[in-house]
Amino acid sequence: MDNQTKKDGQEYSNNVIDSMKDILNIKDEEDRQEEIFNYGLSISKETVINYLISWGGPAYRLQITFNEDNELVSIVPQYQDWFTQWVTMETTEEQNQILKDFVTNLYLEETLYNE
Repeated sequence: MDNQTKKDGQEYSNNVIDSMKDILNIKDEEDRQEEIFNYGLSISKETVINYLISWGGPAYRLQITFNEDNELVSIVPQYQDWFTQWVTMETTEEQNQILKDFVTNLYLEETLYNE
């Protein structure tokens, strides 16, 4: 992502959050609730599965996301050392295909359908 896109995105995000703040400041509870319910365009559900491969220092996981139709959306490899936040690792196209092939063979979609 280029710097201009980041800048534009940050400005847009700030404007959206300011609008939300304005809605939250509406005094009449019914009016406020109506504005909140009418503010967004849609709500969608995603399921995130953290597939832990190693723990401790270092820890490594795949953060696997499925959409509301239980279709694979993304696989994000993440690394964590002791007492640090999870960090997303960059991958090549070849690595992405390996991750997809591996995750597909886990048959996680079947687990999601059975819930």
